[in-house]
Amino acid sequence: MKRALPTADTVKTAIDTVLAEAAARGRRPTVTAIERLLGIPHATFHRHYADLIDTHFRPRIPKLATTRAAPAVDARAETNLSRLRRENTDLRRTLALYEEAIRQLAVENAALRGNGVVVPLPTRTTAPAPP
Repeated sequence: MKRALPTADTVKTAIDTVLAEAAARGRRPTVTAIERLLGIPHATFHRHYADLIDTHFRPRIPKLATTRAAPAVDARAETNLSRLRRENTDLRRTLALYEEAIRQLAVENAALRGNGVVVPLPTRTTAPAPP
């Protein structure tokens, strides 16, 4: 049995209630709060009342006040992000070195188990300086 959907006026009243409660609590109003108040699933609410959200709810959401602390947070976040990028690059280099060492050990292990000859690979890309 299908439950009857609320009328547009009932939804507008619920929107007004959610906006007033959010303003009283100093929080941002959400569509989810309207859906909970009406007891309607998310998909059903958007299918039937998307026009009310666009015309009656979104225009009445108060804009967030910008503070002077925001640029400091952005600078700190940017600093943290560049540090994480450097660490990520270092970890990728270390991983590549470990992969190569494991590959060389696997080749040597296979040669030793098969009674083969182990050929030592050079560990430096440049020749050592003469004495």
